[in-house]
Amino acid sequence: MKYPLIVCVVLMLGCQQPSVQGTHFRLEMNAQQQVVLFVVRNNEVSYGGGLNAIENKTTWDGSMNSKQRALFDKYISTLDISHGFIQEGVGKYSICIQRGFEKNKIVLPLTDSNATNVYDLLLEVAETRFDETLDTLPKPSVDAMLQNRGLSKNK
Repeated sequence: MKYPLIVCVVLMLGCQQPSVQGTHFRLEMNAQQQVVLFVVRNNEVSYGGGLNAIENKTTWDGSMNSKQRALFDKYISTLDISHGFIQEGVGKYSICIQRGFEKNKIVLPLTDSNATNVYDLLLEVAETRFDETLDTLPKPSVDAMLQNRGLSKNK
């Protein structure tokens, strides 16, 4: 009698959906000539664009600082998860937010200002991937800038 009860308990526990620690967030933006994918797990941000996003792949990983994280939390709390809109084709944000056992999926138009705020913030985080490369480029001198504009005394 004990064995069937144990088997039932094990099966019930094994079938439960696992709880997510923190916030897991996924945003896909589809526009006319652009596709972008962001995946956020707590402070970690993953980014994929173009064909990578279409193939559900991210190509860059980074982190939000504390100020960005505070804005992120504020922005995702303003998303209206009670209803989205359904539109075929491009021109939408597809968003999935999971906290604990609760998982919400919505589709919002590109005109939704709250979703656009989240997108802009995540894009700002992802743009830091260029910082190291930009910092290694030579800095122009004032003389070179004046010469390029034709203002130099040495012509």
